[in-house]
Amino acid sequence: MIVSLHVTHTSAGSDKISGIIPVVEKGADEFIRSLRSVREYLILRTCNRFEIYVVTDEQNRMKTLLEEYTKKRVPYDGTNILWYMQEGMGSVRHLFRVICGLDSLIVGEDQIQSQVKNAYIKAKTEGHIGKILATVFEKALYTGKRVRTETELNSGAVSVGSAAVRMAEKKLGGLSGKTVAIIGAGDMGTVIAKYLKNKNLNAIFISNRTFEHAKLLADEVGGIATNFYNIIDTLIQSDLAIVATNAPHILIDKKMVEKIATKKTKKLLIVDISVPRNVADDIGQLENIEVNSMVDIDEVSKENLMNRYNEIILAERIVSNEIKEMELKIKSHKADKIIGYIAATSSRIRSEELDEAISRIKSGVDSIAVLNDFSHALVAKLFADLFDRLREETMNGNTEVCELASKLFGVENK
Repeated sequence: MIVSLHVTHTSAGSDKISGIIPVVEKGADEFIRSLRSVREYLILRTCNRFEIYVVTDEQNRMKTLLEEYTKKRVPYDGTNILWYMQEGMGSVRHLFRVICGLDSLIVGEDQIQSQVKNAYIKAKTEGHIGKILATVFEKALYTGKRVRTETELNSGAVSVGSAAVRMAEKKLGGLSGKTVAIIGAGDMGTVIAKYLKNKNLNAIFISNRTFEHAKLLADEVGGIATNFYNIIDTLIQSDLAIVATNAPHILIDKKMVEKIATKKTKKLLIVDISVPRNVADDIGQLENIEVNSMVDIDEVSKENLMNRYNEIILAERIVSNEIKEMELKIKSHKADKIIGYIAATSSRIRSEELDEAISRIKSGVDSIAVLNDFSHALVAKLFADLFDRLREETMNGNTEVCELASKLFGVENK
């Protein structure tokens, strides 16, 4: 049985999720590995979600353990629960919707597919992915590819980065002729830089703590690489700054921006999409400085949702069809496991009895008598355990087993 834990922008809110994820993530891998009842597991972490998928034979106990782990780390007042649990096909459906971008802050976003794929490869490499999660995740990745190929769900602003740019365009009346600074040259910064490449900008600055990374991205998009330690000079020249780093602390504080505000004659819009936040909340109080965060991206998200209504319906239909097929696979896997065991046991008994029969014939015993004994012994041994357990269950009042046996052997139709 699959059990999953979810702390996402939908459960915790886009205003809180950035602070919660680093806390709940810390130590999660060690905790899961310490549980003996875990057969397989995968941890997924993105800027807007933290999820754990576990295969276990003790689902109720596992749900309790995961909930206790989360309660110790996530703010909880007894009423506002910022996480939720899924199990069985509920976990599978959730994963399929996540990978297709249907559960994203920006519906249809592209990055989630590669993020899930990377998490799957990592878990597989580390050796805690087995047959069940491998089957589920590979099918989910295939479904995500189908949705992006067969629908228009991922057209337009389909990432937090591109949504941030669209929001900035509205607030600044377009970006043509504007100077933009991107703080952070990682995956998100790269997406943003490429999205801005054809916006007819005056200049695009790429700033990163590792200057070589900034230089590589700047060369790719025709920008200017700047050292993070010269960030004040960069921001003084900019109309828009998009902050997208992996730093676990505030990088741009009020004291730093006060120096910028005194030298700027035009407005500076700062959009912080880092997780956790990298820009201090009180900066927006300064003159000519406006700060937006993930909360403000919600507006673009709602508009995006309305524009994609028909594509969402098509995508959900694909997901439902693939899940039905997945469910049949899981059910057939259970049957195959039982059938395999019965076949192997039957083959062993047959082989043992056949060897005994051949030995007796070679020793001179009448072949007809040997075959007769062989057939009786084979039938008796094949069904001995089944008959004993059937009687035992009946004596214990478990009539459902008898009803099932009747159905399996066609007794009810006789």
